Amino acid sequence: MTWFEDPLSALGVAENVFTIIDIFVILILSTVLCYIVAKTYQLTHDGVSYSKNFVQIIVVFGIVVSMIMLIIGSNIARAFTLLGALSIIRFRNAIKETRDVGFIFLMMAIGMATGTRFYVLAIIMTLFVCLLIIIMHKSNFGSSNKKEELLKIVIPNNFHVEEKLEPIFDELLDNYQFISTESTGKKKFNQSVYIVNFKDYKKKNELVKKIREITKNDVYLTETDYLIQ
Repeated sequence: MTWFEDPLSALGVAENVFTIIDIFVILILSTVLCYIVAKTYQLTHDGVSYSKNFVQIIVVFGIVVSMIMLIIGSNIARAFTLLGALSIIRFRNAIKETRDVGFIFLMMAIGMATGTRFYVLAIIMTLFVCLLIIIMHKSNFGSSNKKEELLKIVIPNNFHVEEKLEPIFDELLDNYQFISTESTGKKKFNQSVYIVNFKDYKKKNELVKKIREITKNDVYLTETDYLIQ
């Protein structure tokens, strides 16, 4: 392959570090593995912050990392040079979800494994992690069975919550947490906001009735399942 090696040498390909076959193997393998991870992300994403651009860029990110690792090889000088070049880049886009950070690190690990030619490690890691993510998604792993609700009570400014409402809370609620006090727009009236969890969910109407009888004002109870992920 002398006819092919001479042009490669002219282009700066170091045959003692990697070959043209290595380049294509790494590019193809990293692309396939990153695509699998991207599809896993797409299939298991439940939030409202889904971004097609993010899915596309994490695939490209994994491929670029694999090429960077191939370029660095075992050369310390190249590693420090590349580190200095990358340190001037500033990323201003905030990561919207914690799970997105996990996928970015996964792509980075895949790129590093393929770029350093640990092909078996890259394949096993990708399949194992993707399978784990799908299983956790299907089994709703990490979700809570608690049914929390948002309780809003309109009360006068001089109303003693501890004295008049806490006995009712202790009777009907498993736990409760005061969140804030909001203005209602009415003079001498505020709206207290709580997150509550019922001992018996069927008694929520009883709670509203008792609070309304004491405060003589409006009481709002809203489901807030979205607070528990």
